[in-house]
Amino acid sequence: MSKKIIITCAVTGASMTPSMSPYLPITPAEIAEQAVAAAAAGAAVLHLHARDPQDGQPSNEPEIWAGAIDPIRAQCDAIVNMSASLGATPEERVRGVMACMPEIATVIVGSMNYGNFRKAEEQGIVDYKHAWERESFFGAKSYEVVTNNNFAKIARTIELLDERGIAIEFECYDVGHLYTLAYHLDRHPLKGPVIVQFLTGILGGIPSDIDHLLHMKRTAERLFGDQMQLFIHGTGMVNIRTAAHGALMGTHLRVGQEDNLFDRPGVLFKSNAEQVTRIRTVLEALNIEIATPAEARAQLGLAALASAAH
Repeated sequence: MSKKIIITCAVTGASMTPSMSPYLPITPAEIAEQAVAAAAAGAAVLHLHARDPQDGQPSNEPEIWAGAIDPIRAQCDAIVNMSASLGATPEERVRGVMACMPEIATVIVGSMNYGNFRKAEEQGIVDYKHAWERESFFGAKSYEVVTNNNFAKIARTIELLDERGIAIEFECYDVGHLYTLAYHLDRHPLKGPVIVQFLTGILGGIPSDIDHLLHMKRTAERLFGDQMQLFIHGTGMVNIRTAAHGALMGTHLRVGQEDNLFDRPGVLFKSNAEQVTRIRTVLEALNIEIATPAEARAQLGLAALASAAH
């Protein structure tokens, strides 16, 4: 294989909740500890969200972000990738990113009905520790969730991040999102690489079956060509399998507590590092080489982008 595979670990996310697993990192210290351990296990990229340390609700407060990112940077050399998805406006969404200046920020490139309630249904969760969890996963309001990423928001977010030399990872939940991304990049060519992440298996988006992954991959390659670096992940217990499919197809991959909490039915993963170790074992058994953070930076063109920004 001509390139080494980059493992991203999505450490906590915004959709899994404290009631779903005691092993889900919530506080900045917990997120940092699990992120550093995941990097030691083989993750070259750490995809991060911030949470209110009191109840685990998603947050975009810069001081909460810094409470996790500062110790991560002090303890490992993994690439920091911050989500820029929380907030009504592009400026709100990038507030934490601008305060911490990661190498990569993630932008969702399409609106979609988001069936978050399925995650609770699949796990049989009926009791919640916090009111926000129940509202998000149970009852009428949980059926009204839409990821609102219209053309104006996408364009402005790209502009804000690109002008500051931050590489952008574009999350695509379905095939149409790839064409939306192509539209934007035709009008705003990036200073940095085109990093695409397939987020599959959410109710409302494309499933994680391999025929869908192949269709997405071929479409993305047709639209973006050699300038693209492609990552694949699935939601739920198919996550490890979906990551392996991606690696066998020559793409990079993502695992972690954001995407899946269960090793098998009724058995929780106890850490992000455990998930990274599992997929690394699979890849090494198949003689698939895994990129270090330095090798990942080179593949993703991050060093050149950082130099140009300064």
